[in-house]
Amino acid sequence: MVAVPEINIPTFIFVIINLSVLYLILKKFLFKPVTEFMQKRAKSISDDLESAKLSNAKAEELKRNYEHQLKEARRQAEKIISDGENRAGKKYDSIIKEAKQEAQQMILKAKEEIEKERLEMVKDMNNQVASMALAAATKVMEANMDTESNRKLVEKFIDEAGVA
Repeated sequence: MVAVPEINIPTFIFVIINLSVLYLILKKFLFKPVTEFMQKRAKSISDDLESAKLSNAKAEELKRNYEHQLKEARRQAEKIISDGENRAGKKYDSIIKEAKQEAQQMILKAKEEIEKERLEMVKDMNNQVASMALAAATKVMEANMDTESNRKLVEKFIDEAGVA
């Protein structure tokens, strides 16, 4: 017959209380601030995207203005030599090309900035989770392990759990 280990009720209750306290602490000091940070960052990104849309709208308005000016120039072109028409066309193309290049550069820069901040945020979150888990584990276990081996244990656990 297999011996069933006895459940130590006081230890079981102590572990449940510790886990509950740990959850409440994490909820107050980690989950809420991280959620607020992510909401602020999402708003910042949407504001940046809105700004980029406004810049594109301004560029389109400039394009329409230049197209209108070009039509006026064509009406007056009957009296102007063909060389003048060529110069106006080249100037128009140059301005549109520059506007498109600037818009592309702004979009690329915004994407790079978003990716860099995302990577930094993930790194910061991993460090915070590791530090908090280490502190909680140290208090729960009250073992005489050194901090470096605790950190390695927590990082290994985070890697295995797929948090990173």
